[in-house]
Amino acid sequence: MNREKVQKQRWARKVFSRYVKSNKRRVSTRKKSFLTRKIGPEGGGKPNCSKPKPRKFKLTVHGLTVAPMYPEDRAKVLKFFESICSFLEEEDNRNFNGTILLNLESVEKVDPSGCAFLFSYIEMYQELYPRVSFKIKYPNRIKPHAGSSSETIQPNHVFNHLELYKQLGSPKAPLCHTLPPPKLKIWETESFTNSDSSLVGQILENVCNKVPNISPSQISKIYKILIEAVNNCPEHAYDETFMNDNGLRYNKTRCLFAIIEGRLVVVVADLGVGIRYTLENGKAKSSWEIFKRFQRFVLKNKDFSSRDSECLQGMINIKNVRERNTRHKEFDNRGYGGVDLKNAIKGLEGRLLIMSGKGSLMLDASNPESMDVKPKDFDIGLNGTLISMSIPLTVKE
Repeated sequence: MNREKVQKQRWARKVFSRYVKSNKRRVSTRKKSFLTRKIGPEGGGKPNCSKPKPRKFKLTVHGLTVAPMYPEDRAKVLKFFESICSFLEEEDNRNFNGTILLNLESVEKVDPSGCAFLFSYIEMYQELYPRVSFKIKYPNRIKPHAGSSSETIQPNHVFNHLELYKQLGSPKAPLCHTLPPPKLKIWETESFTNSDSSLVGQILENVCNKVPNISPSQISKIYKILIEAVNNCPEHAYDETFMNDNGLRYNKTRCLFAIIEGRLVVVVADLGVGIRYTLENGKAKSSWEIFKRFQRFVLKNKDFSSRDSECLQGMINIKNVRERNTRHKEFDNRGYGGVDLKNAIKGLEGRLLIMSGKGSLMLDASNPESMDVKPKDFDIGLNGTLISMSIPLTVKE
């Protein structure tokens, strides 16, 4: 009996010595050596259920913007969003449950147009792909300009103030980035579905608080343009037929607003069908056809409507672009779309920027004698529509 016991002990020592020689890890005891031995799936062990490696997307621009004044940055930003959408929509990635890292370390400046689309896309990704975790690599800290007395606004100031990190469920930005200059605190942002009259009231309340002596007539004009941009345009953005045919579910609109140096600045962005689709399939389809024929045969513009900027020109000149889905259908003077926007911005002597698809249209009514209209087209289009307005709050009555 003792002999058999000794043989088993010798056998155990040989096995242990072979294991130690083949495995460079130092094992303190014989018991631990056998417990820590890893067995792969082919050896009968459990399969590897770990999450896939994080997928990284880097934005290689210094300015986060889609504004027409910066065409190169605009193109790179839109390609950045498009690459993420393409990855998530691929058949092989339908069951992707890992992390997508948005690398924004190169970003040095953030404008409202780029910020509106960044927030909208991230919100859409989170809603459509709940199994995917989205994280951001912080923008690098910008060194202040030599000799400048004003504090430099960091991109993280903007993201943290507008609660982007809170939306992602991640901790705050680095401490050195969380204390923005006072002038940044005036920016606010909201996301909403369909119409939201309460947001219009919130913006007007801010206007009255900042400019208490503003005239009632100007408040009335501002109300009209806000109702069209903030309240009515989202009704045009997400056409039910288009959404059903393309299997789309996301239907939210993003609004950013602030009062800066005596001007009300409002940006409204959606990821909907765009102006061209609304003109060609909406209530104003016949009016759009007449408008096109007039441009082609009377004004000799044979290729009219081939550019998206020309669709935007049609939008600001055609009434009743799309039938309303709200209780206000009986009011014929409401929901005229771009016509309301054009007339209101002219009365307020402000500036209006409309972008949809590959086109943009800038209306500058700061000169009361005439309104300057500047169309522009690009190689890369944006999904949906963006409306940006700048309204002076010191117009004399």
